[in-house]
Amino acid sequence: MRSLSLLLILVVLSSAGFLFDEFFRGFRGLIVPLLVVIMLSMGVTLTVEDFKRIFRRPHIILYGALLQFSVMPLTGYILARLFGLSPGLLVGVVLVGSAPGGTASNLITYISEGDLSYSISMTTLSTLLAPLLTPLWTLILAGKFVPVPFLSMALATLKIVVLPVVLGMGARYLLKERVNRIEPFLPYLAVLSISFIIAVIFALNKERLREVSLLVLGVVLTHNILGFLLGFLFGRLAGLDNRLAKTLSIEVGMQNSGLSTVLALKFFSQLSALPSAIFSLSQNILGVLLSFVFRRI
Repeated sequence: MRSLSLLLILVVLSSAGFLFDEFFRGFRGLIVPLLVVIMLSMGVTLTVEDFKRIFRRPHIILYGALLQFSVMPLTGYILARLFGLSPGLLVGVVLVGSAPGGTASNLITYISEGDLSYSISMTTLSTLLAPLLTPLWTLILAGKFVPVPFLSMALATLKIVVLPVVLGMGARYLLKERVNRIEPFLPYLAVLSISFIIAVIFALNKERLREVSLLVLGVVLTHNILGFLLGFLFGRLAGLDNRLAKTLSIEVGMQNSGLSTVLALKFFSQLSALPSAIFSLSQNILGVLLSFVFRRI
């Protein structure tokens, strides 16, 4: 039930950006602070035990990170080229494909009856690797189409993603048991924040959405579905059981679209942020639908 209510919030608030674009355009300056709120909430939920899990099962967690930072960037690039997307949209698709795992994947894993500790471990590791690998993949795949400021992107990712996570973990350590009172509300805070970010992006791109929506939608949906499918397939090929393979599918298919949105706006263009906004809607809707299938596996 909670997953459906979160999905409803996401769809309604995100759609409001298209319907009330003049209102939402004025909130562009809130995009970075809202992403910081999302990453802080992720940090508050993390414990030392979550990091210990990485060292208990390093091979499958490293394998997950390898898939996260290979399947999604490469499929995004191939699809963008096949569909003939403009450089601005291409870098947007590559950027969301090069992003680390998102916090929503942990919730989808839980309702899919996957391995939650595996999901949290992969999200944590991919987040820590993001300052290096997100700008690196963007440079490799999109650098010949648009200028990619690798060092600036790396520093921005470090400040916007890793630092808030560390601060959130520090807050959890200081507040101790009091964190348990607010933890149930954190998923709603994260979804409200990402929904508002998407609404602003849709508002900024309202005219472009009318022109390119079907094309971009086709690329983003295909990209997202391939992430889920290939994640599960490579999990089974590696000998993982169904529970772990489901988790790997969700982690590979779901991205930190908030981060890719912020980086697109900061270093590229409003148009480049559009694939991330659509991907965020897509991954959450498909993730909930996929959970009904996964619970039968």
